[in-house]
Amino acid sequence: MKKGLFALSLLLIQIIDAQNHSQHMDPLTGTENLVLASQEIIAAPVIKADRIFDFSTKVEIISQNPSDKIYYMTLDAGDINKKKKFTAYKKPFTISKTTQIQSYAERKREKSSVATVSSNRRPNYWEITTLSKVNPQYTATGKFALIDGIRGDLDWEKGDWQGYLGQNFEAVIDFQSPLQITQITSTYLQDSKSLILIPKKVEYYASMNAKDFFLLDTIENDIDPKDEKIQAKDFTTEILPTEARYLKVKAYYSGKLPGWRQKTGGETSIFVDEISVK
Repeated sequence: MKKGLFALSLLLIQIIDAQNHSQHMDPLTGTENLVLASQEIIAAPVIKADRIFDFSTKVEIISQNPSDKIYYMTLDAGDINKKKKFTAYKKPFTISKTTQIQSYAERKREKSSVATVSSNRRPNYWEITTLSKVNPQYTATGKFALIDGIRGDLDWEKGDWQGYLGQNFEAVIDFQSPLQITQITSTYLQDSKSLILIPKKVEYYASMNAKDFFLLDTIENDIDPKDEKIQAKDFTTEILPTEARYLKVKAYYSGKLPGWRQKTGGETSIFVDEISVK
């Protein structure tokens, strides 16, 4: 009985080995190659569009394989209640509103993932002069990044924030003409593990001639620099209606990193993004 069971087991093992071997055999060459049922990975197209523009901007979509067909869809504020569909892309086009562009590539009925880019029309035509020296590694999209209406993501490595190392942050906004102000906000980031601390305080000043500034308000920071949570804080003030052409924002550097961590004495940075006025 035992010999019969052993022979049966041996036969089963031989059958399984033969099946496995057949899966690895190339029927044409006889060589052992693992045959995998896999789909070809199609790369998503590249959408070229200005992140911020004044009046209009060109949008170009490029496939990473010339044989791919490209489909796209645009969404702006006027499309909220519309049901939109992807359409075939044929040539570059122009947009004049803040728009989200979505696109995918198709090859032999297989589709790529959808690429998404937002292109934003400037909400104003203010000018801004930064009096502090920005860290060249963290310039966001340039000086207008501070007044473009786009708030930075908490994942600051995406490049939405401007960084100022070991110094106060100071900037002057020119509204181009007198503006009545009732509310001012500027936003700052804290990631103490990365030596980024929210400023100790923020001051707002107003002027009509860019020379004589008067203090509107001072806002103190209430977040502990020891708090290791990655977070953003809005320094917002409500003021009596005040007419001004220029606004100065000054944020005070928190100093070298306090001594509760190993990097004691390390220079900290101010990370600032959006400055807005109502």
